[in-house]
Amino acid sequence: MKKIVVSCGSGVVTSAIVAKSVTQLLDDHGFAGQYAIERCSMAEAPRVCEDADFLIATTIAPKGITCAYVSGVSFLTGMGKADTEKQILDAMAQ
Repeated sequence: MKKIVVSCGSGVVTSAIVAKSVTQLLDDHGFAGQYAIERCSMAEAPRVCEDADFLIATTIAPKGITCAYVSGVSFLTGMGKADTEKQILDAMAQ
C-alpha cells in the first residue's frame, strides 16, 4: 500500500482538487486499492510525509521532506499534466 500525501497551502480546497484528480488517474490505471491519500497543509507536510512514499504538492517542496516530491500544479493549470501523471504512475510502479 502506497501512502500519497497531497498538500497545498492550507490543506483544504486545492489539495482536494488534486487528490480527486490523482484518485481518478490511479484508479483508471489499475491502482485502485493499492494506495491511500492523505491531505494536509504545507506546514504539516514534513510530519505527514515521514512515512509517505511521495508528496504531491501545489507549492515548492517544503524543507524537511523525506519522501519523493511531485509538483501538482499541472492539475490546476493543465500545463504539463501528462508529464506529472507519468511521474505519479512511475512512482506507483516502484
